[in-house]
Amino acid sequence: MLANHDTQPAARDALTRLAKSGDRSSPLVFAGREAEIDLLNDAVMGVQNGEAGRTVVIQGVPGAGKTALLNEYAARLLTTAISAEKTIIPVPMLSRVVDEPPVAIVQEIDRWFRKFEASDEWRRQVNRAVGGVSLAAKALFAAMTKKNLDDFRTSAKSPNSLDIALEDYVRFRFDRHESIVVLLVDEAQNLNDTKRVRGHLEALHGGVGGGTRLLLACFGLENTVNRLRELGLSRLAQGHTRTIGTLSDEDAERIVMGTLTTVLSQQTVDFESFDEVQRRRWIHAAAATILSESANFPHHLANGCRAFAQIVLNEGIGDMPPVAKLREQCRNHKREYYDARLRPWDNHKTALAHAFGSGGKWVQVGDVKRVLMTSDEFGDPVDAKTATNVLKEMCTHGYVENRHGACRPVLP
Repeated sequence: MLANHDTQPAARDALTRLAKSGDRSSPLVFAGREAEIDLLNDAVMGVQNGEAGRTVVIQGVPGAGKTALLNEYAARLLTTAISAEKTIIPVPMLSRVVDEPPVAIVQEIDRWFRKFEASDEWRRQVNRAVGGVSLAAKALFAAMTKKNLDDFRTSAKSPNSLDIALEDYVRFRFDRHESIVVLLVDEAQNLNDTKRVRGHLEALHGGVGGGTRLLLACFGLENTVNRLRELGLSRLAQGHTRTIGTLSDEDAERIVMGTLTTVLSQQTVDFESFDEVQRRRWIHAAAATILSESANFPHHLANGCRAFAQIVLNEGIGDMPPVAKLREQCRNHKREYYDARLRPWDNHKTALAHAFGSGGKWVQVGDVKRVLMTSDEFGDPVDAKTATNVLKEMCTHGYVENRHGACRPVLP
């Protein structure tokens, strides 16, 4: 038995980082969306070369890894763009923030920078980056973290304009007149249809004036493109949108095997107690369990790897991999994830599960509605209008797919 105290410090550090990684952003288990990273990079290059009005949309089903992609891309920009002639500044925000006045949006942006600066992730990324960049880049980070937002003032000529407020903020925070702001909007399908949101989107889609240029990148469910068009962004180019789903078997296996190999690597585990044969058996058994429970959803893959790290930290490494406990933890994480998102339909979940059955098969819409309307066994019966609305809402939120009069659950 390799107990907790026998695990070398490097191993415990790797396991701890993995075990404590965020629920929706897990840098050690990033889902490998390199094609989408390339799309975002191409868009940034286009803006840098003078294009205006560039908007990128990445949409997909819940659990496909959109928020993890957003956070990973923001972290990459902070480490790779700080020494560029034109500073590239990532700004993640939730869609609800877009319905705020410009000064409130700037405050939210500043809170994100402060939070990220104070986190271990920031320090890890910055330490990795500044080792090979100039003193000017180090000075940029130092200047950014010392200023107080109370000293910030927007231009008097246009205090209500988001594009002017963003340009003023970038100049204040980074002392740069030539910058690219990459605005990363999460849950973009929930953007409110208000005059303020439409005005902000129009300004952002048109590009910020002066020396500050802007890329608007929206992340959301599969109806996000339609939602943005409803809000007036009619110039969304087909090549600038991407719909993502589950990973391929090869990518899912590569990510999980790579993650588990990293935290149980030869450099981090005491091989006097844990030999190469045991290490391979643990990695393959744990990976097979996580893959079988994830249905190749990036979110579930990440949670499975987190669960593995937590088990090893708590119980150490024995002769046999903890397959049963890992499977239980994977299922618990998955249930918690969906329960939180399906809470608005708590009164109908049992009926819907009965109507759809197992295996994610297509079911006629009328049959699903009849289960909702007629059976006390699975919950209180509802009228036809309520049954229709339940299915419509679940389709809108990406939990049910509806095609040609038949529907099926998207989630495993």
